Amino acid sequence: MPPPKPAGPSYEDTPPPQMRPRGANGFAIASLVLAIPAFSLPLSIVFGIIALRQTRVFGNPGRGLALAGLSISGVWLAVLLIGLAAHDPATSPDPLAHARAGDCFRSGSPVSCADAHDTEVFRVVPLAGGDSLRGACAAAAKQYLASSVPPEYVHLGGRQPSESDSPGQHAVCTLETDFPTTGRVVH
Repeated sequence: MPPPKPAGPSYEDTPPPQMRPRGANGFAIASLVLAIPAFSLPLSIVFGIIALRQTRVFGNPGRGLALAGLSISGVWLAVLLIGLAAHDPATSPDPLAHARAGDCFRSGSPVSCADAHDTEVFRVVPLAGGDSLRGACAAAAKQYLASSVPPEYVHLGGRQPSESDSPGQHAVCTLETDFPTTGRVVH
């Protein structure tokens, strides 16, 4: 026969504690939210990995959210890598390769000479076998600037497009400024 119960309440008489429902893992939620904008990919990936580990070890809900965040991050990463592979600077044509005298550029992109620009093409010179780019543009500049003296902030420049950009050897002679200017660099 079991011993008699002591008088008064005991721990055996109290109901079991109510289990409050656990919410989704915070790292899983953060991973999903941060996966949406592409600029936060590193954080989304790190938080997704942490969330997967925590849901496995501690049994928290949120594994699906973490997987969704990692999946979206993976898609963004693939899109970025494909974009980088498609835009290989070595295969991109040089905008100056097809420039003509009077064309203006700002940071390598063509613009109207009425807008702010830092490079102006003043001459396109064919190159003979032994001509150097620098020598050809210096001779062209003497002719071009014969009646005027350029300001101190204007420098002589030149580019020789590759054969793939422009068939035939020629030099694109430019006047380059230290800061953007509008209108013609030298009148």
